[in-house]
Amino acid sequence: MQTYHLADEFTDVAAEQGLLASVASTPALYWDLLDVLTPEVFPTEATTWQQLALALNTAQASCVPADWPPAPDPPATARRLVDLHQRRLLAAVQECLAQALFDEMTPAPEIATLLEEEALRVQAALRSTEAGRLQWASALLPQVLADAEARRLQREATGSAVLGVPTGLAQLDNLLGGLNDGLYLLAGPPGMGKTTLALQIAAAATRDVPVVVVTFEHAPENLTLKLLCARAGVNPRDVQRGYADLATLRSAAEAWEPVAARLAVVEGSSQLTVAQVRAQARRALRQHQAERCLVVVDYLQLWAKVAEDRRGNFSVRERVDMLGGLLRELALRLRSPVLALASQNRSAGNYGNGKGTAALDSLKESGDLEYAADVVLFLTEAQERCATPPARAVELTVAKNRHGDTGKIGLIFRPDLGTMREEARV
Repeated sequence: MQTYHLADEFTDVAAEQGLLASVASTPALYWDLLDVLTPEVFPTEATTWQQLALALNTAQASCVPADWPPAPDPPATARRLVDLHQRRLLAAVQECLAQALFDEMTPAPEIATLLEEEALRVQAALRSTEAGRLQWASALLPQVLADAEARRLQREATGSAVLGVPTGLAQLDNLLGGLNDGLYLLAGPPGMGKTTLALQIAAAATRDVPVVVVTFEHAPENLTLKLLCARAGVNPRDVQRGYADLATLRSAAEAWEPVAARLAVVEGSSQLTVAQVRAQARRALRQHQAERCLVVVDYLQLWAKVAEDRRGNFSVRERVDMLGGLLRELALRLRSPVLALASQNRSAGNYGNGKGTAALDSLKESGDLEYAADVVLFLTEAQERCATPPARAVELTVAKNRHGDTGKIGLIFRPDLGTMREEARV
């Protein structure tokens, strides 16, 4: 019995054969249409397309069956085949959803999660069909100049350099130009202060944008306490043990209220999806009438572990890879930075000595995250500096930066107070 697939409704064999015949008879069309033609565009004639492309690239004779009539309008036919390819992607999602709907063993919330995840994957796939195209610099110049003019006008209006979302660390902002659209990874060994630094950056960012913190390791109340204690200069352990000065905490809470009003916390769970985070981020944007925001994820590998695919199709490593790609897609869709905390490979991360390493390959065990990320930061123990306990000397290394420079920044970490401050440069 033949199996029916909805995606099969969105094919046009005659159009595929006609376009291939046109390209074979007029090889110049191959180079004109190269940006849109991929094997996926030819679901029934993929082999013929690959053979034809190989022949044209190696200057060999190309041929297709003689009874295939050329397409009357090859560019229009190519656009139609691309549109059909994109519709097949959408049809596959609809078919997957329908199958889940009629599976009484699949709970409705899980079906909703499946729909959200598949929708994000299709959006990423649709974006990929637009990537890889040949774009002449002369065509890009008007937009580049318009952006330069807008930034010049903004700088003249504000009197300061145009940056992305501020981190609160002057040296880091100088290296990165603030946090711009894209995925930022912050990695390091346990206990090095990743959460502390991420929360400090989040608090600083509220001066410009709303912030959404997604936490899998701390309860929302615990994160709020950490932020409040950092503002008050109080040890959270003193609060937990009942020794904290309540007048100091109340005063700090009152002063910190404007920050708290622009910082939201989402508690992670096995049901949480990137699509749901996007919805919450958009809600924050609407509430504060902002054009961009900052999303912080604490932390990536734990999300992958608690959300391990319930259908058993993906390993934790594969889930980490998928999350990295989806979070970058989220950043691009929101036109905002996403800061995700990440763990390191225990051997490459040099966990044994407790200091960590700022090597990109220390992320390998957690998936190829360094490829998905626009910027990779590492927090490691300082090798040539020291600090008086309980303070610790640490280094923040910008190991990868698609937006500009890399480098190191000396920080002083106070784990008892939950603060990071830049060490003054001599």
